[in-house]
Amino acid sequence: MSLWAYLGIACGGLVLACAVVVALALRQSSAGIVTSRFGRTTRLAWNAVRMYLRHLVRRVRRVFSSEARRVELDRQFHESSAKAALETMGNMKGALMKLGQIASFMDETLPETYREQLRQLQCQAPPMSYEVVARVVREELGDEPEELFLTFDKEPLASASIGQVHRATLPDGTEVVVKVQYPGVDRAIAADLDNAGMILGVIGMIMPNVDAAPIAEEMRARLSEELDYQKEAENQALFARLFEGHLQVVVPRVFPRFSSRRVLTSELVRGKGFYDFVATATPEQKRQAVRAVHTFVYRSMWTHHVFNGDPHPGNYLFLPDGRVAFLDFGCVKHFDPAFIESFLALNRSYLTGERDAYFDRAKAMGFVRPGYEHLVDRDWFWDYARWFYLPILEDEPFAMTGDYCKQSLSVIFGESMKRLSMPPEYVMMNRITFGLNSIFCRLDACENFRRLSLHYYFGEDEPPYSTPGARVSGAPS
Repeated sequence: MSLWAYLGIACGGLVLACAVVVALALRQSSAGIVTSRFGRTTRLAWNAVRMYLRHLVRRVRRVFSSEARRVELDRQFHESSAKAALETMGNMKGALMKLGQIASFMDETLPETYREQLRQLQCQAPPMSYEVVARVVREELGDEPEELFLTFDKEPLASASIGQVHRATLPDGTEVVVKVQYPGVDRAIAADLDNAGMILGVIGMIMPNVDAAPIAEEMRARLSEELDYQKEAENQALFARLFEGHLQVVVPRVFPRFSSRRVLTSELVRGKGFYDFVATATPEQKRQAVRAVHTFVYRSMWTHHVFNGDPHPGNYLFLPDGRVAFLDFGCVKHFDPAFIESFLALNRSYLTGERDAYFDRAKAMGFVRPGYEHLVDRDWFWDYARWFYLPILEDEPFAMTGDYCKQSLSVIFGESMKRLSMPPEYVMMNRITFGLNSIFCRLDACENFRRLSLHYYFGEDEPPYSTPGARVSGAPS
C-alpha cells in the first residue's frame, strides 16, 4: 500500500474520531439538554460566531443602503439576535438560562427587543415530552402519574430553567401543581459552573466593571441548592409558616408525600401572571401589590434573615382579593444574623448622616477592592452610595421610574465599581435590591418608601434627621 493510501486512512480515521468526539460531546439528555462541558461551550461559541457573522453582513449591507433601510436592517439584526439568544438559552437550560431570566427584567439598559424575547424564559422555555415527565415521576415517587394523582395534565402549565410545572389533582380532590426536574439538568449546571471562564465571561458582558468572581461563587452555591427539590420544599414550608394568615402575602402549601429530590408538589393558586396583571390592574390594585411585595421582601430579609432570591416576574401571582402569591423557593438565601445586623448598622449610618461611621463600616465589610484604598475616600463613597438610598431619603412619595433604575444601575455598576468589591453575601442583596426596583418600576410604584421601610432599620424610633439633597437630577454631586 502506498504512503498516500496510509495517509488517507490516517486522515480518515482522524476525521472519524473527531466526529465521534463531537457527537458524544453534543449528546443530549432525554429532556434535550446538552450536558457535557465541551458540548455546552461549543454550542455557545457556535452561536456567538453566527451572531458575529450576521453583524458583519449587516455592516456591509448598511454601507450601500439608504438611512431608512439601515434602520430596518438594524431592527432585523437585533430581532434575529434576540430570538437566537432565546433559543440558545432556552434549549441549554441551567445556569445560562438563569442569567437570561435575570437580564430579562433586571437589566434596564438592555434593548427592549432583547428583554421582550428573554422574558419568555421566565415561564415559557422549550418543554420536555410527557413521556419523560412520566418517567421522572415514576422513578421518584414509585408509580405512574395517573396512579398517584386523580388527574395529571400532560401539557405543562409552565417551563423554566430547571424544571417544568404540570397541573394535577390529589386523590382527595386538592388541586395542585407538580414541578418535575429536567433529566440531565444537574449535569448541565455542573458543566456550566465548572466552566469558570464561560460563566465569568457571560457575567462580564452583563456587568463589565464588576469583579465577576464573587457573583460566580454565589451563583454556584444557589444553583446547586436549586437542584434539590426537597430543600426547596423545606424552604417553601418555612415561608408558608412565616406568612401564615397574612392579609397580603400567600405562600402555597407543600405536599411532602408527593415530593422528592426531583419532584415538588404544592398547592395550586389561581391568579394573574405578572404581565397580565400589569396590563389590566387599576392604580389602586398596583399599589396594593407594591405594598404586598415590599412587605414580603423586607420582613423576610430584615426580620427573619431569609430571602427568596429569585424575584423575576414569573414567580408572582396576583389574586382577585388583592393578595400576592409568591412561587419558586429554590433560590433561598439564609443570611447570617451577624451580617444582617452589620448591614442594618451600615444603613442606619447613612440615614442619620454619619459619613465617617458609614465609610468605616463599608470598608470593614469589604466593599473597597484591595489595592484601591487610595482611590476611595469618605466623600466619594458617600455620593456613590446615595443611589442605593434615594427611594428612602425623603419623607415623601418616590416614583420608581425606568430612568431611576437605569441611572442607578449605570452609576453603581459603572466605572466606579472598578475601585470597589462585592462581598459574596452582598451579591444576593444586589439581586434583591435591583430585582425589586425593576418589579416596582413595572408596577408604576410611587410610594413613601421611607415610611414603609424605616421601622426595619430603627424599630419604632425615627432617625434624628434625614440625609439632604435626595432629588434625582443627574449623577450624585
